[in-house]
Amino acid sequence: MQTVQEKNKAVVRRFNEAFIINGDLQAFKEIVAPDFINHTGPVGNNDAAATGDFIIKLLRPAFPDIQLEIFDMIAEDDKVVTHKAFTGTFSAPFMGQQPTGKKATLRIIDIVQLKDEQYIAHWSIREITTTA
Repeated sequence: MQTVQEKNKAVVRRFNEAFIINGDLQAFKEIVAPDFINHTGPVGNNDAAATGDFIIKLLRPAFPDIQLEIFDMIAEDDKVVTHKAFTGTFSAPFMGQQPTGKKATLRIIDIVQLKDEQYIAHWSIREITTTA
């Protein structure tokens, strides 16, 4: 039998792989709770819809060949911390930077709070680097 922490890690992995990498909107609808709050998002634009739009309209176009590497995933109580990197060709404006047409890496440390196997809150630290 899986622990709550193991289930939560599986949900976070599914969000990253199914939604962020593959653009599966159904996975997003199943995983993100209606009252979700992205504490890293701008005030007033930090709900589930804004978070989905950020990924679909900004992240995925910026890196159309996006790939994911998860370095660490740690779960405790109702939170999962993930240290990961997205890589791809930097093809559209993103996070105040102009595209370079070169490979770039977006390193992220995420904290996701879950309830009943759904995202209810998110915090993040992000850093983007491009290769010469």
